[in-house]
Amino acid sequence: EKITGLTEFLSGTADLSHGLCDTNIENLFVVQSGSVSPNPTALLQSKNFNDMIETLRKYFDYIIVDTAPIGIVIDAAIITQKCDASILVTATGEANKRDVQKAKQQLEQTGKLFLGVILNKFDVQHKKYGSYGDYGNYGKK
Repeated sequence: EKITGLTEFLSGTADLSHGLCDTNIENLFVVQSGSVSPNPTALLQSKNFNDMIETLRKYFDYIIVDTAPIGIVIDAAIITQKCDASILVTATGEANKRDVQKAKQQLEQTGKLFLGVILNKFDVQHKKYGSYGDYGNYGKK
């Protein structure tokens, strides 16, 4: 079955409402990516992308756009220009400090508000940090 999504809307072959999907979380909707585009950069720079963001702003309090990692492809930088703010998500042990700092700088250079970094896949049971001992066990008896 063909999935209608962002690619089809941006290329003008489908209406946005056909790509908007319910989730099992109340008031949370997603727009699926759709088919693979031969030129995603052109689609993201199109008037249709701007129109989509403006339309969604009328109906939703928050629009969260998940992108490919910044620095890997230009998509994240293009999308950030259309957003109010950005957040950098990184996983424990999957990026070195220099790469995270570079990604943060790239997001800050967009001129949009940078809200911070989310560190996921962090196991507090096995990590010690700081000069005051094991915060992962703080308060445990």
